[in-house]
Amino acid sequence: MNAQGEFRRLCAFQAGGKTLVDYLAHPQTDARLRRSLGIESEGELLDYLDCDFFYLPGRDISQNEGIVPFYKGSLPPMSDTERVCPLGIRWRRGAYDSKFSVDEAVSGPFQDALISEEAILRHPWPKARDFDFSPLVEEAQAHSDRVRIGGLWTGIMGDSYRMMGFENFLLNIATHPELIRALINRMTEMYLELNDHYFAALKGKMEMWFFGNDFGSQDGLLISPGMWSEFFSEPIRKLCALAHSYDLKVMMHSCGAIVPLIPMLIEADVDILDPIQVTARGMSPGRLAGEFGGKIVFHGGIDTQHVLPQSTPAQVKDHVRATVAALGEGNGYICAPSQTLGPDIPLANILSVYQTMKEINAHEK
Repeated sequence: MNAQGEFRRLCAFQAGGKTLVDYLAHPQTDARLRRSLGIESEGELLDYLDCDFFYLPGRDISQNEGIVPFYKGSLPPMSDTERVCPLGIRWRRGAYDSKFSVDEAVSGPFQDALISEEAILRHPWPKARDFDFSPLVEEAQAHSDRVRIGGLWTGIMGDSYRMMGFENFLLNIATHPELIRALINRMTEMYLELNDHYFAALKGKMEMWFFGNDFGSQDGLLISPGMWSEFFSEPIRKLCALAHSYDLKVMMHSCGAIVPLIPMLIEADVDILDPIQVTARGMSPGRLAGEFGGKIVFHGGIDTQHVLPQSTPAQVKDHVRATVAALGEGNGYICAPSQTLGPDIPLANILSVYQTMKEINAHEK
């Protein structure tokens, strides 16, 4: 069975088959790994690692410059150190067109404490006509042997607080909820329009939509479950429904301790949860499998916070085997790092992850 067939089996929680494997790395890590292996192209590296997934470029309209080749609107000229994204957020440059790295936000257009709902609605929000995603078709076709991941990152919380300022955003949730609701709803409307445009251009040429918002910290949620339900439950349900209308599976990213949200994500029809930050409070693989196994697919879990940077390759091997056993036994599990593979991780440990998965999958066959 090919990767796409295995992916369909996995999402249906059907037993048998291989454990799917994914690869997400910081550009410095990726460059070091390719040099060490004598590999030049992305496809060759994915083949070497037995990776089942391919990420299309240009998935974020704000946090990095990957969208620039597909954006047809006008932006202020960027300097060597700063740029302004289509949402009007100023960024310190550094990630450039990386698939998995992000820039640091400097300021947003709604950081004035006196911002009004009218100002939010009058803002020049990006439109579908500002983008041309057709150049992605050829690249998607070239990687039809893998599960293709695309769509826009759709940070309805992250982009909202970067536009308003993080402290203002959290304060206004409590003091001016109607303002936050107007911002999140307008952000959601924009992303529904843009993703519809993207999904239509790539119809039949991708299998998964991957989007993300960090709702958790190391120890708990950034806002209460009640507030989350009030502001985000319906927008995420609408976004998932759009993706499902194009026969796409939905993977949602949220770092941190988010156990209280998982039932609501399942109810909103999120298919796959990323990145399974196992070091966050309550996020142990055993607990997640026991409470949510067979209800949502797990993606991630290979600890990039402590295990991969600090352990030996043999210890990494034990960690991978234990994680696969906990999250994959009778559940849906995709083996992947719990964050992008950072520059602090020894290459031997990265290779140990993928070699271990080759051994596990060889045995499963």
